[in-house]
Amino acid sequence: MNYDQIVTFLTVAAYKNISSAANYMYLSQSTVSNRIQTLEEELDAQLFVRRKGLRSVELTSYGNAFIPIAEQWASLYKDMQALKYQDNISTLTIAAIDAVNTYTFTGLYDSVIRNHPLLKLNIRTHHSNEIHGLVENRTADIGFTFSRINYPNIISKPVFRELMYLVCRKDTQYHDQISCMELSTDHEIYLNWGPDYYQWHTQHWPEEKYPRVTVNTGNLLQHFLHEEKCWAIAPMSVIQAIKGKDITYYTIKEAPPSRICYELTSRYPNFSHVQAIELFDTELQKYIQNSSSVCAFEDWMLDNN
Repeated sequence: MNYDQIVTFLTVAAYKNISSAANYMYLSQSTVSNRIQTLEEELDAQLFVRRKGLRSVELTSYGNAFIPIAEQWASLYKDMQALKYQDNISTLTIAAIDAVNTYTFTGLYDSVIRNHPLLKLNIRTHHSNEIHGLVENRTADIGFTFSRINYPNIISKPVFRELMYLVCRKDTQYHDQISCMELSTDHEIYLNWGPDYYQWHTQHWPEEKYPRVTVNTGNLLQHFLHEEKCWAIAPMSVIQAIKGKDITYYTIKEAPPSRICYELTSRYPNFSHVQAIELFDTELQKYIQNSSSVCAFEDWMLDNN
């Protein structure tokens, strides 16, 4: 039994498909199949059921029971390998969605670098579902996302909340406590901020009411907001970054759901990175407490979101 076999087993178990697992690992299907077969021979047990004519595979009862053992095995192996380089490892890998990396945490990253010069940051931008996977397999030490998916080996902790506002040119007729009924999608610059936001949006504007422009990053909002009567909805961290002399923001009467950001960490973190994670978390808490764009998370926020 070796590390490659264990990682291959966990990947196939996650995808439940040999082809998809092979693509993810940049391996041939035959290599993946051979690793699984060799592992099964060493364990003297069948891990997957392969049904003829179907691309997917199913875990056997043994395979299901073997998953937590394999995850711990992989974690211990990485820790043993890290011991050889413990004195030299000082890189913390952070995976976050675009809005967090581009707007919310720029000041935080500056503080970490300034206060801890020996700590190197590897900052990566990914979609939410990718971030969970990166933390799950410990490719990333910390993840930040606005969606919460339960993984057995991921600790998901809410860290801050962002309120949402209308953002537009100053010379429009929009105002504080504006009602959604006063806003036309003919002038909307739409960005889907997540499932809760999408549900709220469809309640006030039917799906057949197409926005003027749809974008997928906060950076693109700024360009289109200079058009006459155009408006968008965005969190304060984004608004503060794009707000200029011609741009302002207002509260909305039927307030959009606030966005709760979750910090993701592994239950079995890399042994050599534990101290670095603790240092980063200390800076994170200080940054949130002093931030003007986000609110420190409190339990009651889940009930009022």
